[in-house]
Amino acid sequence: MSNMDKLIIESRIDTPKVVADGNTGLFEITGKSLPEDAFEFYKPLERYVQGYIKQPQPKTTINLKLEYLNSSSSKKLLDVIGYFEQLSKHGYEIELNWYHHDEDQDMIDEGTEFANMTSLRVNFIAEH
Repeated sequence: MSNMDKLIIESRIDTPKVVADGNTGLFEITGKSLPEDAFEFYKPLERYVQGYIKQPQPKTTINLKLEYLNSSSSKKLLDVIGYFEQLSKHGYEIELNWYHHDEDQDMIDEGTEFANMTSLRVNFIAEH
């Protein structure tokens, strides 16, 4: 089993906190995702995931705890999730969790749209 350094990107006003830990198979994105350049912002995560899928854990957990995301972030996230879809096809367990505030219909809709664009099952988890 490879020993991967954790990737941690601290949140800013318009970008989320990103934590990727290849040793535990936990990937978490928390906060607002409105980067000027989503392609640039998500590049380190995408690179990390490209490395991870070569030697993945039997189970990977992806927690999306986004308060808001713009369409370019959504597109980049789907690109990143695409790598995990490959793992899923090869028998690895992928748990994809979409956290949202109870009443936040916008983020529920966003999550539903997201779920329609990935072959992975998305668990909706309401937070109070």
